[in-house]
This record gives sequence, C-alpha cells and structure tokens, in this order.
Amino acid sequence: MALTVATNTGALMAQAAASSVNKEMEISMERLSTGKRINSASDDAAGVAIASRLTAEIKGTNQAIRNALDAQALIDTAEGAHNEISNLLQRMREIAVQSANDTNDANDRAALGDEMTALTAEIDRIANATSWAGKALLDGASPNAAQTTQTGNASFSFHIGSDNSAADEIAVNIAATGGSALGIAGSASAPQSLTETADAGDAFAVDQSAGTITVGTVADTDVLKVKINGTEVTTTVAFAGDAYEDTATGVAAQMKANIEAAGIAGLKITQSAGVLTLTVGGAIDISTANAAETAIGTIDAAMVKINNARADLGAVSNRLDSTVANLTNVSNNLQAGKGRIEDADFAAETTSLAKSQILQQASTAMLAQANASKQNVLSLLQG
Repeated sequence: MALTVATNTGALMAQAAASSVNKEMEISMERLSTGKRINSASDDAAGVAIASRLTAEIKGTNQAIRNALDAQALIDTAEGAHNEISNLLQRMREIAVQSANDTNDANDRAALGDEMTALTAEIDRIANATSWAGKALLDGASPNAAQTTQTGNASFSFHIGSDNSAADEIAVNIAATGGSALGIAGSASAPQSLTETADAGDAFAVDQSAGTITVGTVADTDVLKVKINGTEVTTTVAFAGDAYEDTATGVAAQMKANIEAAGIAGLKITQSAGVLTLTVGGAIDISTANAAETAIGTIDAAMVKINNARADLGAVSNRLDSTVANLTNVSNNLQAGKGRIEDADFAAETTSLAKSQILQQASTAMLAQANASKQNVLSLLQG
C-alpha cells in the first residue's frame, strides 16, 4: 500500500462516520424532545399522511361527541317542558271531573273555569317560551323556518358523526304542544305579533294590544302583508268597482280570506267593514256538567299526545347515551392508532441516542488517530 499524505483515507472514513452518527444523534434528540417519531414529512412520508387523516377524524369525532351532548341537552329541555305541561293537564282534568259533579252551581263552575283558562294560558306560554340557546322548541317550527306553525312537528337534525353521510345525522321531530296543537284551544288573547307592509301613502294600521287590523284607503294592485304568529300573509288588492269597504268583497274581506287560507292554528277572525279583529280560541268549556264530561275526554286526548311526545324524546335521549359511548370508544381507538404511527418509542430512542454518543466518541478518536498516522512520513523526509 502506497504511503501518501495528500489523501488520508482513514481520516475521510472517520469523518464520514462522525457526520452520519451526528445526524442520527440529532434525530434521536429531536424525537426525545418532542415525544414524536414523526416531526417532518422526511421522517415518514406515508405516516404523515395517515396521521393527518386520523387527526381530522379524531377532531371530527370529538366534536360529534359534543354535538350529541348538546342535542341531548336540547331534547331534555323539551321533555322537561312536556313534563310540566303534563302536570298542568292533570290539574285541568281534575278540574273537569270536579265541575262534572252537580254539587257545583254556576258560580262554582265559573270559578273553576277561571282556573281552567289560566292553566290553558300557561300551557300556551310554556309552548311559546321554551327554548334552547335561543331556539324555540315547542312552537312547531323547524330551525330557520320562515314561520311558526303552532301545530304539527318541528324537525331538528343533529350531526353526530365525523363525516357527511346519512349515518352521521339524527333527525328528531318535536311536537308542538300549545293549546291548539293539543286540541284544548288557547287563552283568549291577541296573536303573538302583527306587522304590516304597504305601499307608501297607503293606510294600513295594526293594533297589537287589541289584535286588530284596520285597512284604510288603498289602491287596486297594492300589496299588503301581515305577519301573524310568525306566518306572513300577502294580499294583492283586487277591486271590483269601488268595493273598498264592502263586507263581502272589500279589502278586509280579501285579507280575511287569505289569512284563513293560511291555516294559522287557533286563530279566529271577525270582520267589520275595514276592520279585522284576531283572537286565539278560548279555553275548554266546563260551564255545565255535560260540557265538563266532554272536557274530560278532550283533556285525555291531549294527555295521550303529550305522553307520546315525551316517550319519543325519551327514546332519542337514551339513544344519544349510546351514541356518545360509541363515539368516545371510536375517538380513543383513533388516538391510539395515531399514537402508534406518530409517537416516539422512548426506550428505542434512548438506546439509539446512547449508541450514537458512543459511536460519535469512537469516530472522533479514530479521526484523531488517522490524522496522527501521517506523522510517520516525516521520518522519511528527515533522512
């Protein structure tokens, strides 16, 4: 083997080994510092993609858990209101049974009727006031609906999955539980809201307290709008000659026909020329023994409706318990899978670090030895 100075092969090999060992040691230190096996895409290109997808699914699943818990809170709020309405119906039935007894005279039944009216009004108030985070629950209107129905069901959709498939949605119908929906009418009062829109200069007045609409002078083809309990009714004025205040064909009659066609629950309209008076139906009649006996059957039917609604909501609430339990299990396993891909193995990394530190010391020593070995050339030059 030639004895040379220009190229120190041993030193180059030791230098390369030291560089490689230093890189491995830096990787081990980084993993031990962050606790992650994958700190950049270069560590594991496929692993980064898999971990990213798992992260999205984990976060979506965790949010779905919160969605399900919120849905359960909303449902339990509605069911709690149903429970109180059920209590009110029980008392109303008790009053009806009492009034059916002929030991009561007209004054007694009138006093009982006052309480019946008050209880019916409270049922309407609960139905209109029960809400969750500002969202009305028992008025029969689906979220973001343009109008309140006061009857039928409101459909709520709860997203309880991390994806966008049909299996990630639960649709729940919450029945309207006001007096009209339960078939027990409502308290005598004006509608919830009356608003008007008319062309500039047209006379169109609304009296909220009295529940009246007064139509003044309008022209043919004018468009009048009135909102009653959330339902907007539009009337395009159509005159037959000068029949402005005609009871049968005038503007008020046209509006009355359109409002009645809208089917607003529990609404009664009386007309006097250009004035419409709107009221919600009165309470159950118990003024006679026969009326009270009829009222018992009416209240029993209302109790069946409210009990069915409570059963439906209770079933969904129990279902959501299982939904949360399953989603929690899914989230835990997803996080475990992500951890196996992404997390650092501290036992392996500390072993690798110790090995790299020893090799670094060894390669440094060998580099020093390789550099020193060329000193032998000087003895030849000294002669």
